[in-house]
Amino acid sequence: MSDLLAAVEATALAQHLKAARWTYPLVNAGHVAGIALLFGAVVPMDLRVLGLVRGPEPADTVAFLRPFAAAGLALAAGCGALLFLTQATDYAQNGWFRLKLALLAAALANAALHLRLESLSAARRRPAAATSLMLWPAVLLSGRMIGYS
Repeated sequence: MSDLLAAVEATALAQHLKAARWTYPLVNAGHVAGIALLFGAVVPMDLRVLGLVRGPEPADTVAFLRPFAAAGLALAAGCGALLFLTQATDYAQNGWFRLKLALLAAALANAALHLRLESLSAARRRPAAATSLMLWPAVLLSGRMIGYS
């Protein structure tokens, strides 16, 4: 596995990201912007589903915000994958990174419930929204902690 990770770090793309003056900072900014877009859509969506804010029907709110959340996720994941290339070996051994990936998988599985929101009872919608409001900040926090470990 370490040979594969070392090979990933040795790719031309990873080397470019390490050496180019502007590419890595722009990719990093893209990762942050994606997180902001994702978080900025998920929080109001979940708060509406929980009934903690007023507005259109929860299903309408989710339908409106879902594309923004998906775009944010795609941007964050794409840029995050590029950031991973530059230090694949270190990230793979980092406990915070592994925790982030596990929490991300759980958050994505929970988000899959939102795809069937209309078919879920209110009793099942609320736990999914509450879980989302716990998981996404945990993903964010564990990701931030990578830089401090």
